[in-house]
Amino acid sequence: MTTEKPDTGHKLNGPGLTTAAVMFVLLRLLAVSSYDWHTTFALLHTLDLEDAPGLFLGTFMADERISTVLLVLSVPLASFYAAATRSQAAPLIVTVLVAFLVAYVRSYHRWWVPALAVVLALVVAGLAARRRDDEPGPARFVLQRIRGIVVVTGLVVAAVVATPWVPLERIETTTGTFEAYVAETSPGFLKVLVAHGREFRILRDDEVISRIELTDH
Repeated sequence: MTTEKPDTGHKLNGPGLTTAAVMFVLLRLLAVSSYDWHTTFALLHTLDLEDAPGLFLGTFMADERISTVLLVLSVPLASFYAAATRSQAAPLIVTVLVAFLVAYVRSYHRWWVPALAVVLALVVAGLAARRRDDEPGPARFVLQRIRGIVVVTGLVVAAVVATPWVPLERIETTTGTFEAYVAETSPGFLKVLVAHGREFRILRDDEVISRIELTDH
């Protein structure tokens, strides 16, 4: 008797992933600019498609509420995926997620986050153990659609999280001090998104007196 391996969604690759990356970048630009067309257009010229991985990670690290939910969900899900599929890349993904979880707990001292992730993993494992191989269940449903779930989740997060993917800074200039996100540093210029009002501004280097990164935002 042969055991059928779960369909892990390998159809979503190549052009499909490229399209998803482009949609993710565009949705992030719209979200951080408060869906203002002109600000989105200005920010668009500060990014390349190659920036998508950094923008992706920065999105999930910038908002602690999103980080909490995604870590609670992704760590047990990735562990279950690694155990079920025996993919060579899965253990590496789990290791990276656990490292993120450790850093998160050390930074925010929320020890209940890994505890909740363990509870969720036990629930999923229990549901999977109660099902026969030929009987559909929640675990198999998730495994069969895991890539699609990841992509849809990423796009939803991109569309609703207004916090930019770069740290908030307090910038002192010759005309005043304000808080902003630095979108691009060009020779002689600084392109920023002002935190309050989400105004896009271009500053000359000689206008900037100091920059201080604000860690608690």
